[in-house]
Amino acid sequence: MSGQFDKMSSFDSSEMACLQFTPRRLERAYRSMKKETIDALILTRRPDVQYFTGYESPTSSLPFGCLIVEGHQPQLIMSALQHDAIGHNPIMATVQRTDIEPVDELGYNRDESFWDRVATTLEELGTDSGVIGLQQERISIKELDYLRGRLPRAGFKGVSSMLWNLRQIKDEAEIEAIRKSVGIAEIGVRTALEIVHTGILEADASIEIESAMRAAGGQLRGIRAAVLSGDHARFPFAQPSGNRIASDSFVTIDVTVSESGYFAEVARTLHTGQPNKTQRRAFEGLLQVYKTAEKVMKPGAKLSVVHGKIMKKLGKKIPADSLQRPVGNSIGLDLREPPLIHSDSDSSLRGGMVFSLNPSIYSPKTGAMKISDLFVVTEDGLESLSTVARETI
Repeated sequence: MSGQFDKMSSFDSSEMACLQFTPRRLERAYRSMKKETIDALILTRRPDVQYFTGYESPTSSLPFGCLIVEGHQPQLIMSALQHDAIGHNPIMATVQRTDIEPVDELGYNRDESFWDRVATTLEELGTDSGVIGLQQERISIKELDYLRGRLPRAGFKGVSSMLWNLRQIKDEAEIEAIRKSVGIAEIGVRTALEIVHTGILEADASIEIESAMRAAGGQLRGIRAAVLSGDHARFPFAQPSGNRIASDSFVTIDVTVSESGYFAEVARTLHTGQPNKTQRRAFEGLLQVYKTAEKVMKPGAKLSVVHGKIMKKLGKKIPADSLQRPVGNSIGLDLREPPLIHSDSDSSLRGGMVFSLNPSIYSPKTGAMKISDLFVVTEDGLESLSTVARETI
């Protein structure tokens, strides 16, 4: 094991817990590689590199990657400058350094020196003539052509689906990191419940909420607080405006945060006046999504069936076309991970999955409403990770 572990006692407990599970993750990867007849993996997505090595890059614009070959430690490839910046952060990998920090005007930040190091390392590990797994959506045609030229005897195969499948089941360390993220996100929501009122600027409220989550330990990467009112709250990832919150208006509080790289999203809907009967009925329909999910989301249940039952119940309260889809998704090192709770999903629930249920509805008669919470799939059904009440109007 690398000398990076000489001072373990100074590391954050959540980081150390995640590293303890790394060998299990690698064993699962090896089994999948054998099944797919893959001799080596080249990982170039930040979350996947972190999953197998513990290395959390400060930005996706830096050139780095990881090679996984059974029988060897993960090979973490980065520049000398990045290596020096690691400091005492725990990683489980052998570091291979490249010479420069390339920046390309087209946004491809891995130049020939990076891929030369990849090819050389594969040659040293004896896998340069095997089948190499690539994350096809994370490599340019130019890069792939160069790699093929450097490894003329190798074959190449896309592995993105395989990696998503590996990451669907969260281990104890991952679930604990997500719990911490939820706790920080709920500090943001509670702050919102205290400060959001008629007349406050959306942007000012959002900044105050973000500051509270940052003070609670939320990582700068991943923190987002969106206080949204009026019609523009219906748009996914809408940004807070300089508008003041009006009286008799729905307000969406939508916060995301990450801890040790793991995301949480918690959202609530408020009303600054008295919602009418139609609006209350629609909000009850939104709450019904959770009641239905908690009944039907159990190991073995197909997500397409779960979606159908949710839509059937919801249709009794509001028009089905007012619900934005999907109503939920897996969550972890990415805010949105497959599988999705959708009519087209052919995935089934398994214990250890973590889902973000985030139903959002809009119609001109009701306005925009959203609730978002996180759940762990257990042997008995769903365990809610949230403590803030959903009934907020």
